[in-house]
Amino acid sequence: MECFKSYFSTITDPQWKLLECYCELLLKWNTKINLISRKGIEGMKEKHILPILPAVELACFVNGIHVLDVGTGGGIPGLILAILFPKIHFTLLDSVQKKINVVADMIRQLELPNAEAICMRLEVFPSRFDVVVGRGVTQFKDFLKLVRPHLKHNGKVAYWTGGNLETLLTPGIKKHTKVFDLEQFFHHQYCESKKILCHNA
Repeated sequence: MECFKSYFSTITDPQWKLLECYCELLLKWNTKINLISRKGIEGMKEKHILPILPAVELACFVNGIHVLDVGTGGGIPGLILAILFPKIHFTLLDSVQKKINVVADMIRQLELPNAEAICMRLEVFPSRFDVVVGRGVTQFKDFLKLVRPHLKHNGKVAYWTGGNLETLLTPGIKKHTKVFDLEQFFHHQYCESKKILCHNA
């Protein structure tokens, strides 16, 4: 993580240590259950951790709000965000029980009181949130349809994805969406074609 620190002056040393611990736990668990692809293990930090860190630059993450991570899998982006924002509460949702068991164990080992893991399908999940996040769950327009019933009034969506903006954003969605270009943020060193889409629902 040392080479990433120059990009993020607001991330503290204890938070960097927690991120390192999370990486270790993720790799350990990935030998038992497929949380990230085998191809994704090489360069894991650049592929899975680094793209989430620019969330510290996004205006939608403010203290005291409640955030839902849909399809959290191995805790990405939810656990990383919970480390970055200790005064925000994160609910990490996935329909696969064995993945949620792993995420719950990592929450316990990382001692994150602001995070909880729930096994349930989104369609039957009853709660509403200030912000809903996801990474590569489905097409962005489809993700918006899925999560809209779970957003509070004036809720927001932050979505990590790659690809061409022309195919990602229809005109109706585009006018309500800000694009955070990760390749530009990292001066073309990392995250080629990766973006964070911030949508005002």
